[in-house]
Amino acid sequence: IAPILEQAKPQIMAIRQESGQKIKTIRDSITSQLRPLLTAPQQAKLDAIQKAREDMRKARQEMREVAKQ
Repeated sequence: IAPILEQAKPQIMAIRQESGQKIKTIRDSITSQLRPLLTAPQQAKLDAIQKAREDMRKARQEMREVAKQ
């Protein structure tokens, strides 16, 4: 079973990366459309939410890299 799963792993990773990039493109588009509609405090809150999301993404990536070692 393990060899079969290992063989499929690169394909799965490629699909995840591709879909992640597409989702980011959509999120960026939404943000660029929403930002002009927000007040300054709302924009600041959106920025904080986006930074928290990015920080969590980076932390997950670091955990994956440590787990690989």
